[in-house]
Amino acid sequence: MRGAYEVQTCAKIRTPHPSPLPEGEGATFVFDITLKIDERMPVWPGDPRPVQAWLQRIDRGDPVDVSQWALGSHTGTHVDAPSHFIAGAPDLEALGPEPFVGPCRVIELERLGLSTVTSERVLIKTRAEADGLSPRIAARLVAAGVRLVGVDALSIEPLEAVVAGAPTHRTLLAGGVVILEGLVLDAVSPGDYFLVALPLRLQHSEASPVRAILLQPVRGRL
Repeated sequence: MRGAYEVQTCAKIRTPHPSPLPEGEGATFVFDITLKIDERMPVWPGDPRPVQAWLQRIDRGDPVDVSQWALGSHTGTHVDAPSHFIAGAPDLEALGPEPFVGPCRVIELERLGLSTVTSERVLIKTRAEADGLSPRIAARLVAAGVRLVGVDALSIEPLEAVVAGAPTHRTLLAGGVVILEGLVLDAVSPGDYFLVALPLRLQHSEASPVRAILLQPVRGRL
């Protein structure tokens, strides 16, 4: 254990920084914290790579462009519902949109402790060596009343931990905490934001890709 938290190594996402997009006087910064989806993107071992097939193309003489995507439900930036690991637990449809929209706090992993958990939604910036959450700190987040935990890695815990039974996933999901993985937080400073990370309305699904953004007023905080 290091200080108030425990860490485990997992695959951190490295991608160009997102850009804050102010619009007008006294407007809101919009941070796009979503990983781009393409056929060369990083995927979790064993997961399918996304594939785009063109059904119609204007440059082939068709009147419109129409494409078809094939991708796994855990592609890129995505959410895990409790049903991902817990039999009979709520799936995405049962959860509704509420857990994925609302005030959140971005926290650096080395500063993670109950004193910094002031929001029901917590996004964790990991360090250069790419750390994951231990089951012990996951249990502390559940006890603190957190509803959503996000991380800037393909998984909230490393591959070896998942193979060994995914204790961090199970602790969070069994506690009713949804998991948001694959975030891009390089250009996001620790602090308070408003999170929007809505999954697709897939029926009977344990996970879904999302388009995740953070909102923050140019002056002051939400």
